[in-house]
Amino acid sequence: MFVCGVPKNITEFLSVLNFEEDQFGEFSIPLKMARNIFAFRPEIYLAVTALDGTVAAYSSVYPLKKKWADAFIAGDIAEPDLTPDMLLSRQDALEGTCIYIGSIAVGRNYDPFSKSVLLASLFFWRAQQLQDASVKRITAIMTPVTKHGERLVRYVGAKRLGTNTDVNDHGIYSREVSPSFLYRITSSVERFLSNSMVEMNLNFRPPLLPASNVSNQSGAVSRSPERI
Repeated sequence: MFVCGVPKNITEFLSVLNFEEDQFGEFSIPLKMARNIFAFRPEIYLAVTALDGTVAAYSSVYPLKKKWADAFIAGDIAEPDLTPDMLLSRQDALEGTCIYIGSIAVGRNYDPFSKSVLLASLFFWRAQQLQDASVKRITAIMTPVTKHGERLVRYVGAKRLGTNTDVNDHGIYSREVSPSFLYRITSSVERFLSNSMVEMNLNFRPPLLPASNVSNQSGAVSRSPERI
């Protein structure tokens, strides 16, 4: 049995963060800054956890202010450079803005069917999040770093952007997200969620945490995820 939702506290968040840092190190947002971002907007991070607290899968999605979305697409900044002031707050409208899909990762120690269910729960939760915000049009950008990521880019129909980031082997891809697209995504993954394997905690606006409380915590690396 698993639960899909936003980490409820700093302990759960650190488990998610360590899940990523073990695999990607310097390519991820630095630990201290990630904590500040979590305090600023916890729902950026989404995790599927087992009853014993083990992280099975997670995703991170960053709503960018226009200036920084343009800079990201131009290759002037990358994921490790992101800070809370580059991100839209909860008071800012998402309509017509740009979100950066930072990570989609699943644990390597699961069978193919379980991985499909875990990924489906992440997609379903994010689609519900955007539908709850009544978003009619938003642009998603992403940088696939694995073969799984490349397949995902093809699956959602994202197109590679012709910018100076083409010097990077991975490149930046873009996809406009509309209500009809979200409907297709939820319809395609619902069949994986018909069993009781994952409980969906659809709390899209959890309480904000004081940044001081977040930055004073530390955690140990303990997981090896498979990033999309």
